[in-house]
Amino acid sequence: MTARASARGRRRGTGVEAFRAAVGVGHAVRAGRGGGQPVLDAVLAVRQVVQAALVARAGTSDAHTVSAVVDTVHGLTMVPLAVVGRRRRFALGQLGIALVLVVAECAAVGTGRRTGRGGR
Repeated sequence: MTARASARGRRRGTGVEAFRAAVGVGHAVRAGRGGGQPVLDAVLAVRQVVQAALVARAGTSDAHTVSAVVDTVHGLTMVPLAVVGRRRRFALGQLGIALVLVVAECAAVGTGRRTGRGGR
């Protein structure tokens, strides 16, 4: 990977992690107000902010890939809640957020193809 491509990937990733941190802060505010699902919001606030900090700190494509996997698993755990249960609206919102974050993380990583020396 060239230095320019690496810097471009980090800039894109920084936007993803800023959005993720904002989602975490939103969860914290909602938990503090006691609205929605306060316990779930508090747990998700911590997870989102910590995940954003760790991925931003690492700044590697592997970190973004792992982050996308975490978001995919989170989204999948919301499916049963969306289908059956009283937390349908919450679960659908979480599923949407997870989908946006997975797509953004994948875009930050790119295709994974090498474009420099030795690339095909």
